[in-house]
Amino acid sequence: MRIRHALPLSVAALAVLMSGCADDRSEEEGGGSDPSQSADASPKPLKPSASSANTRPWEPDDALQRAERALKAAADDGTEPDLLDSGTAYVGSGLDTSFSGNGDKPYRLDITCDTDSVEELTLTLSRGEEEQSYGVGCGDREADQFNLPADKPFTARVDPDRHGTGLIAWRLNAVDPGDVEGCDDDIDACDD
Repeated sequence: MRIRHALPLSVAALAVLMSGCADDRSEEEGGGSDPSQSADASPKPLKPSASSANTRPWEPDDALQRAERALKAAADDGTEPDLLDSGTAYVGSGLDTSFSGNGDKPYRLDITCDTDSVEELTLTLSRGEEEQSYGVGCGDREADQFNLPADKPFTARVDPDRHGTGLIAWRLNAVDPGDVEGCDDDIDACDD
């Protein structure tokens, strides 16, 4: 019989304790126990994380689409390149791709990267003992372009960034000789 009398008291004590904890919690959150204070307090929207170089939030699901848009923007330069090859690689894996260079037209390598944690990757173009390094900006709206002569094999390498997330996207195009802008061989950097 004593248990029956203790049960309502226990439930009442538990209710008092819980309401006291709820009041403490609302005071910690800035609401207090005054209803007018909690009516004025509105939740603050969370800001999406953005890379330091860009104001747009980085979303991994959209990285490939953004990279494809950057490659397309580079291709929309008034020329009509012939797509020979294309590919993607993870920033954490890097890129190490060799091209046979057995065509009769000059090549243009379009390359971009889209990542949250890396602002720039280093692309190294090499042919035999010759090599040249370039910075490739990640998240740029237009891919970087590099010219290479016909009939000369070459390698494109981007060292992996083990802490980086995101991807590298590239396209190898054949272009008409008259459409080559600037240096015609970015490996020797036109230092003859």
